[in-house]
Amino acid sequence: MSRPSTKSFSVLRHANARELLGVRIFGQAGDGLLQTALATFVLFSPQRESDPRKIALAFGILLLPYSVVGPFVGVFIDRWSRRTILIRANLLRVITMIAIALVITGHSANSLLALLVLVSLGVNRFVQAALSASLPHVVEADDLVPANALFPTLGTTAASLAAAIGIATQNILANSDSVNAGLVVLGSTFAAIASVIAIRITPKDVLGPYLVESAMRDEFRNALSGLAAGFRYMVRSGRALSSMIAVAFQRWAFGALTVHALLLSRNSWHTDTTADQAVVDFGLCAGAATLGAFTAAILSTFLLSDRAGKTKSESDVSPHRQVHLIAAMTIATSAAVLVTFVGYQSGSLVAICTTAASLGFAGQLLKINADTTIQRTIDDAHRGRVFSIFDMMINVALVLGITTYALIAGIRDNPNAGTAYSVVLLSCSTGLALFLLRKYRANIKSI
Repeated sequence: MSRPSTKSFSVLRHANARELLGVRIFGQAGDGLLQTALATFVLFSPQRESDPRKIALAFGILLLPYSVVGPFVGVFIDRWSRRTILIRANLLRVITMIAIALVITGHSANSLLALLVLVSLGVNRFVQAALSASLPHVVEADDLVPANALFPTLGTTAASLAAAIGIATQNILANSDSVNAGLVVLGSTFAAIASVIAIRITPKDVLGPYLVESAMRDEFRNALSGLAAGFRYMVRSGRALSSMIAVAFQRWAFGALTVHALLLSRNSWHTDTTADQAVVDFGLCAGAATLGAFTAAILSTFLLSDRAGKTKSESDVSPHRQVHLIAAMTIATSAAVLVTFVGYQSGSLVAICTTAASLGFAGQLLKINADTTIQRTIDDAHRGRVFSIFDMMINVALVLGITTYALIAGIRDNPNAGTAYSVVLLSCSTGLALFLLRKYRANIKSI
């Protein structure tokens, strides 16, 4: 391969890298439209209560089942053709999203809708893990850092832009079930485009894994043992595990912020508002978090790049570079804690948006570091399983943050209690800061 360019966008010079990015962008754009429609239909419906405990239950229903089943999916990511996974999983998403649109058109939020949403979101996480495991096959080793900064961030940006389009459509046409159903159908179109783009990735085995596929019966029989092997391999790779734990701490705080912002948008910022304005306010908070993550992705090219090394081995990464990276993450996390305390004291839309941006910035730095560490320290035969376990950790951490906030707010009998969020934030952020500080000191001593 040719020597990598010093520019972040040099990762796009390979055709398969561009196709993989296209799969991510269109797939996540479809997710943005689906989530906007569901949020309006379920969470922001004036007919439904805004009890934080019920909101926590709703998020738990969406996230916890995949957290239990998801890691087993990683076994198949390490056995089946990842190109085939991207094609067929996106087609399955098309089917489930059209079914969701039909249920929404029927004006019913029932168990069938919950089941369809579970399937759609579960398949989506399957796709995301496959995309992450495939990335090292389409970019050079020296380009993994900028690729991990660019690809997920552009995907998240696509989801945010699609969500913004959805919110604008709801405000222009009407916030009705038929409009929400139309948004979901449009999202299914994007998922179909993602599937078509995946077909263009050639040759068929370029995304790995380079193993002979066995019978379905044998795969299910070996799923549990395969997952256990992946977990043991992850634990032995101390750097990968520690990076994943750091991200989990941040997601705990972000889960609490999500419920805090949702309740404020419904109950405090506009006491006499319609559901439309509440969705707009919550969308602004989500957009602020995306902006913070996008900024971190741009800066990470300079903070995380290790081009000073002469080889592509992880062991050749400069210790000084590693120290600078951990210091940057520690500073970003500490700043996020400070901004958050100021934000909850104020409780204004601007303050919460600033808080979301700071947490998004710190979280993206942590996530890019974790993704790159997994890709460099975990071999291809185990990488899919490790990324699936990582997804599980993120989902569980989000639910823990949401649930902790809901329980504390419920005990205080005040759904907008800033104290509830401050307790959650102080707990997980302090743990994260101490965790990063320990890594920082260890790297200082190793120089």
